[in-house]
Amino acid sequence: MMRYWKRIPPLKSLLALEAAARHASFTRAADELNVSQSAISHAITTAEAFLGTQLIDRTSRPISLTPEGKAYVATLASCFTQLAAEAETLRRRKVRNVLTISCNLAYGNYWLLPRLKGFHAAHPDLQVNMVTTYQGLASLDEGIDVAIRFGRGDWPGCTSRLLFSERIVPVASPDYVERNAPVRQPADLLDHVLLHALSVEKSWYDWQQWFAHFGVPIHGVLPGPTFDNHLLMMQAALSGRGVALGWIGTASDFLCQRLLVKVLDAPIVLQEGLHAVVRPQRDERVERFLDWITDQAIAEKDALEEPFRVGPQDT
Repeated sequence: MMRYWKRIPPLKSLLALEAAARHASFTRAADELNVSQSAISHAITTAEAFLGTQLIDRTSRPISLTPEGKAYVATLASCFTQLAAEAETLRRRKVRNVLTISCNLAYGNYWLLPRLKGFHAAHPDLQVNMVTTYQGLASLDEGIDVAIRFGRGDWPGCTSRLLFSERIVPVASPDYVERNAPVRQPADLLDHVLLHALSVEKSWYDWQQWFAHFGVPIHGVLPGPTFDNHLLMMQAALSGRGVALGWIGTASDFLCQRLLVKVLDAPIVLQEGLHAVVRPQRDERVERFLDWITDQAIAEKDALEEPFRVGPQDT
C-alpha cells in the first residue's frame, strides 16, 4: 500500500508554497492563508528540507522559484486544480436538487417570494433557498445560482435575462388619499408627507430625482420620514403614513389588491429593469428556473405595463 504521507511534504507546507509562488510574496501568501509571514517561510523551509532541494530563491525581489521549484509547483498547482474540480463536482452532485436565489430584500419580499409557490408546484423536485441582500446588488457569489438584480443588465462575468423594465409612480393607501388634498400635478406633492428610502445604489430613484424629472424646483428639505430600506418605506405607505415611490416589482401586487393606489397618473419608465443574472456555464437546474421566471414575467407583462390604478381623487 502506498503511504503518500511519507512521500510528500506536509499539506500546510504545500499550501504555503503554492500561495507564495502564485503571489511572488510571503506577505500576500500569509494574508491569503490567514497566518504570519514567518509561518509561510517556515512551512516552505519544511518542504525544502523534506525534498532535499531549494524551491524558492529568497535573494530576488519579488521572490522567485528556482528551476526545481518551478517544476514542482507546476505539478502541485495541477494537483490542487484537479482536487478543487472534483470537490466542486461532488458538492454540486450533493445539492443537485437545491437552487439558491439571491435577491434584494424588497424585490424578494414583494415580487419573488409570492410567486415561488408556482415554481414549487411546477418543479416539486427542486428546493429553492433564498438569500436576501439588505443594500446593493444581489450577489452571484459562490453558492448562489441566480441573482435577481435591478439595473441595465450589463454586469461583467455573467449573463442576464430581462424580466421587465421598471416604472415608478407615487402611491399611497386609499385611506391616506381620502384624508389629504388631491394631487393634480407633480408640484402638489411638495405639500404631502413623502416617504423616503435610503439606498447605496444611485440608480434607484428618489424623490429629488422624481421632482427633477418633472422640472419641479425644491426649496429646502423635502418633507417626510426616511427609512433605511425600501421594505420599511412600503410598509409605511401601506399603513397610511404618506406617499411612496412605487415600483412594479414592489408595488404592483398591492395596487392590484387595492391596498395601494396611485396618487398621480405620471409613471416614469426607467431604462433599468429587473434581471435574472446567472453564470455563463450551463446548469439544468438554473435553466428550469429561468424558463419559469421568464414565463411569469411574460404572463404579467401586459398588466405590469398598464397605467397603475387611479386614486379616489381622480375618479
